[in-house]
Amino acid sequence: MTNQRAPKAREDGRHWLPAQGVDPAPLAELNAECLGLLAARAAQGCARLVPPLLVDLHDEWAELPNQAVRRLAAAPFSLFDIGFARAPHWLETRARGVSDRPQRSENLFFEPHAARSITRRMLVYGWHLARSRPRAACLVFGSTLPAVEALAACSLSALEAAAEGNAEALKPRWSHQVPFWRELLSAASAGADTRLRELLLGGIQRLAAETLAAHPP
Repeated sequence: MTNQRAPKAREDGRHWLPAQGVDPAPLAELNAECLGLLAARAAQGCARLVPPLLVDLHDEWAELPNQAVRRLAAAPFSLFDIGFARAPHWLETRARGVSDRPQRSENLFFEPHAARSITRRMLVYGWHLARSRPRAACLVFGSTLPAVEALAACSLSALEAAAEGNAEALKPRWSHQVPFWRELLSAASAGADTRLRELLLGGIQRLAAETLAAHPP
């Protein structure tokens, strides 16, 4: 009986992070908060400067149930991006004593206060992961190893400055790929776990390919 159950247990496992000695709970929390905020924004019907991902999938976002948010939040990588590839730039500007605060543009997906709060916590989580499990951080955030190493070298004050200066960059990963997100939201809402796992696995493979392509030769 034990041998018969083992394959199913492996099949149901969505995370590779525990095998790397990494707790996936902080990642799931950040994913869930971002998903919930987008669903709430769609339900409120905000019409100003709304990106295509929210316009074209308005109904899918607005009707996204809590259970679907939990399913999606369990993705084994960050569903949202804050530009971790810029980590070497954050470190460089702080080392020179240069203010890394470009003219801000409005975040099209999140309210400013929420964007800053999430960005700050995502940076701290990324920093911790970069220092303890750098290769896992590469896949979680779709970043190169040099960028992850630069993030690990950042001071807490540099992270704070980066959170203030980059909050407008927070957005869903592959935000222009509406068909991909339509499938994600539909599978999560319908409880189609097998299809959702396939989509998330495809996301991992895509992140791995993008990360490899971005590494310097």
